Amino acid sequence: MHCSYNMSDLELISYITEENERRKKRRIVLTELYFESVVLGLAYLSEQRPPRNIGSFSSDEQLHNYRKYLLKEMYHGSEVTCYDKLCLTKRNFHDLCALLRERCGLRDSVYIAVEEKVAMFLLVVGHGLKMRLLRGDYRRSLETISRHFSDVLTAILSLSAEFIKLPDPSIHPPDDYKWKWFGNALGALDGCHIDVCVPVADQGRYRNRKQTISTNMLGVVDWNMKFLYVLPGWEGSASDSRVLRDAMSRQDGFVVPKGHYYLVDAGYTNGPGFLAPFRSTRYHLKEWVSSQQQPKTAKELYNLRHSRARNVVERSFGLLKKKWAILRTESFFDIKDQIGIINACCVLHNFARDRQHHMDDLLLQEIDAELAAMPNEPIDDANLITSVQVTAEWNFFRDQLAHNMFVDYLLRHDQLDISYTTLLME
Repeated sequence: MHCSYNMSDLELISYITEENERRKKRRIVLTELYFESVVLGLAYLSEQRPPRNIGSFSSDEQLHNYRKYLLKEMYHGSEVTCYDKLCLTKRNFHDLCALLRERCGLRDSVYIAVEEKVAMFLLVVGHGLKMRLLRGDYRRSLETISRHFSDVLTAILSLSAEFIKLPDPSIHPPDDYKWKWFGNALGALDGCHIDVCVPVADQGRYRNRKQTISTNMLGVVDWNMKFLYVLPGWEGSASDSRVLRDAMSRQDGFVVPKGHYYLVDAGYTNGPGFLAPFRSTRYHLKEWVSSQQQPKTAKELYNLRHSRARNVVERSFGLLKKKWAILRTESFFDIKDQIGIINACCVLHNFARDRQHHMDDLLLQEIDAELAAMPNEPIDDANLITSVQVTAEWNFFRDQLAHNMFVDYLLRHDQLDISYTTLLME
């Protein structure tokens, strides 16, 4: 009995030992499989893309992205959108920003790029937007917007001498029938009233004959509708001739080379350097269109051709106001800044005139229609004209020019009779 018991114990011990060994091997195998699966899983995950950012931004990041979206839509979007919002084509907008950086010292600030500064400036002057509206759209403070607006205004005004300058007298008018008889003309000039906002105490001086508060700006333009000289700031009650006299009396002011002249309307004196129409004679183009009559005298023909050529200054003023809406209504700036804004708009007008005339000319159809609907507006240098005065010589020049026009007109229409020829020869 004792021997049998011992054998059973030995078998049990052997069985338990073998079972423990099997379990140990099984644990080792399972552990190895576990670690292999973990390594394979990590390797797989490492080859996958990181999880997408689903937009968990801070409020500052959201505002920054929103501004970038607005700006991108304006000057990186379609050409039409950029022109409609900024009044410049995309290329011209970026060229302007580069010009202000390189020549005017305009720089990116910590939070605002030059492009955003210029865009906000163009939105204000191009659409007459108040800065409070920009504050809502761009989430900028009024102080920030106002400060950067002033920086851009100062930078653009520093370009005035480059873009607004008197012409080279050696340049001749273009090969255009409107200027055929005015070979020594350098362009045309006139006064333009622009509404302004002034203190109540000053409103009497700025009230013009239409009873609106305005500044009377002298504008001199060439044949291509570019400004050669501008002088805003005079009170609306001042006459056009008074503003011209002031412009010519200033140091480095407006002068006319001897032998040349500008076309002016009947509100100015017909004198050396300024060729005016005949008074008490039909003049405005719409008068000719409405009557559907041909000119019957030398004075009428002269006035018709004079009006056709001088119309360039009226169209220039119309395009200036059509593009820069801040000039069409009272501004919310003080009078000094308003004068600067007028000058800046003239600089921008000249900057864009040669570069995007194909876009701007689309506006001229509206301008011509508006002009047709408007009522008629009842240091000395020996080689420069610096004053306006009546001379018999200049009146004779105008009379002779009118007669030459009329003779040519009659010859081309086979209407020249002997009596008129005899009269001209006497």
